[in-house]
Amino acid sequence: MPSVSKRTRSFWWIGALIMLAGLALRLWQLGRASLWYDEVITELYAQASWDRFFTQVLEIGNHTPLYFILMRFFPTDNEFWLRLPSVMLGVIGVALLIYCSVRLYADERLALLAGGLLAFNPYHIWLSRTARPYPLLFVFSLLASYYFLLLLRGERTRKNWIAFTLCSMIAYVTHYFAVGLPLAQYVLFAFILRGNRGFFRRWLWAQVIAGIPLLIWIIALLQQDQVAFGIGWIPRPRVTAIPVTLWNMLLGYDGSFPWYLPVGLAAAAVGLGYGIMLAVRERKKDRQNFYWFWLLVAPLSLGFVVSIIRPLYVDRYFTVFLPSVILLAAHGWNHLPLRLYWRIGLAVVVMVVGSVSVVTTLEREDDEKEDWRSAAAFIESEQQPEDALLLEEPIVILLVRRYWDTGDMPYTWLEGGSLVVEQFKTPVSRVWALYRNPNEDGHQQGVLPDFDPFEPSNSPLSDWLIARRDQVIMQKELNGITLLLVDMSGELAGAAN
Repeated sequence: MPSVSKRTRSFWWIGALIMLAGLALRLWQLGRASLWYDEVITELYAQASWDRFFTQVLEIGNHTPLYFILMRFFPTDNEFWLRLPSVMLGVIGVALLIYCSVRLYADERLALLAGGLLAFNPYHIWLSRTARPYPLLFVFSLLASYYFLLLLRGERTRKNWIAFTLCSMIAYVTHYFAVGLPLAQYVLFAFILRGNRGFFRRWLWAQVIAGIPLLIWIIALLQQDQVAFGIGWIPRPRVTAIPVTLWNMLLGYDGSFPWYLPVGLAAAAVGLGYGIMLAVRERKKDRQNFYWFWLLVAPLSLGFVVSIIRPLYVDRYFTVFLPSVILLAAHGWNHLPLRLYWRIGLAVVVMVVGSVSVVTTLEREDDEKEDWRSAAAFIESEQQPEDALLLEEPIVILLVRRYWDTGDMPYTWLEGGSLVVEQFKTPVSRVWALYRNPNEDGHQQGVLPDFDPFEPSNSPLSDWLIARRDQVIMQKELNGITLLLVDMSGELAGAAN
């Protein structure tokens, strides 16, 4: 197989342009949107002292530690710097996808199609613009899969075994859903075990070694007296969740349906559908595409079934199989029984629709999930003596103070439907209730549709507000947040005494 260094000059030029375009879409207005809840958690971990860091991560429990350890070595002074490592990992992911594709398939056109699809992919762009671990998960899911496929086709050198083990280890301590990697590999062995028993035994030992850091982490987690986990917000998925997830991973999903979207969906469905068909039909002679098929199907199916009992179905958690979606679609377009310009044209349609979706979202500022900057500014401009803040949980004060020094303004939260008035050290006559959008969506990355704060929901704050609807004297709607000023002069008289 020709080495990557012997590729044509046009391959390098087109690859470089794809990466630059991907970088531009990920950097554009990167620091404009306020940090949202999950990003402030990242900032909290990154800025915590070492003696508090592991305790904080273990107390919440739904994170593995590697990404947050790495973030401690980067600047986190503002939104731009906090998000920049994700941007760079996103662009590295594009470069690695092109490299791995051309090494595995020896096909420049397929590699460039895959790289372009990822560079202009709204799902990957939004994850790359967020201070969260998903771009890192993509990189090491791709690398672990790449080295597994090299081993699978007989390149079982010590270097490849070490690289496979290390990349798998890093993926496992980046996100719990990286378990999809060994799951897909194990399922593949069920089809190829005959004649590969020695390979399977070495693979099993590699998995044992790769899993040691995660096992140590899980043991530490089990020793905690109380773990929050923070996954109670996740909705139970419907059957339609699976096609929406694939839609999201190829074109981005924001709940809207613009006129150009059906064209993009049709082009994406043709590429991915044909790629999946080829992977299954040619499974005996093309094991690497059969592996991509199982890396897509196994974790997606398991995640859906488990979520019927304990909802865990969130599209960004499935980043582990995004390489499969991209490569199967690229392979499908590349082998359609059509003229070359039709095959390339269908892929370009998906890239253009994805780019338009990103640019339109940024221009509308709908990428901002929660507008805490405006919320803080509004309260600061309207505050009066004897005002207080009411939060859904104590950690929300970090979101407010990120954009405004609240000074001596007291704050409280709800326990058992009642205010924790012990927090008040001074008299309080008005309360600013900060209500985050309770209608969480497992697919959308940006702003969610408006909500009615007086509609019953799982949030205890909704019941509290409904009971005091007549006391609301001001209401302000912002991206992902509703501010409500509640007159409490009679209810909290003398509470601070």
